[in-house]
Amino acid sequence: MLANPDWFLEQARLGNVYHACSAGAVTLSTVSATLTGLALSNVYGSNKLLVVKKVRFAPSTAPGGAAVVGLAISPAVSPTAVTHTTPAVIHNALMYGSNARNGVGLVDVSATLPAAPVWLRAIAAVVAAASISPAVYEDNTCGDIILPPGTNLSLSYLTTAAIGIASITWAEIPA
Repeated sequence: MLANPDWFLEQARLGNVYHACSAGAVTLSTVSATLTGLALSNVYGSNKLLVVKKVRFAPSTAPGGAAVVGLAISPAVSPTAVTHTTPAVIHNALMYGSNARNGVGLVDVSATLPAAPVWLRAIAAVVAAASISPAVYEDNTCGDIILPPGTNLSLSYLTTAAIGIASITWAEIPA
């Protein structure tokens, strides 16, 4: 499916690509069902696959110690809905405006997930207190993370809380 390097461009032209970003600095939570930071969820029964293109985190405050930022994913498909406490604004790649022409993917900066997620992979780490290098943590997944209906993907931290701006880009295709 993604062997063509222009696949995401074509999906964007079709109106199937979405972007979401935290409105301000967020504090990432540890891997927990009580989430703060950023989470993308695919509603159970949506009949869509969410193909993740990119996840970014830009620290706005140096951590007090060593910190790892990574991706966590739901441990299983769940028919239980995410409780959307603070939804993020979603933009269609065709840029019709904020929260216009939205798909099925939902993004939150604060939510209660159906179950505690599990670590998928690390994105970046700060190994010294008071350091924010690298300036942007980025995972160019380019489609190697696909969320079926009833799953979610979130940014989390390990060791020391990370504070910054978080964003995600994904495409939606038929399941």
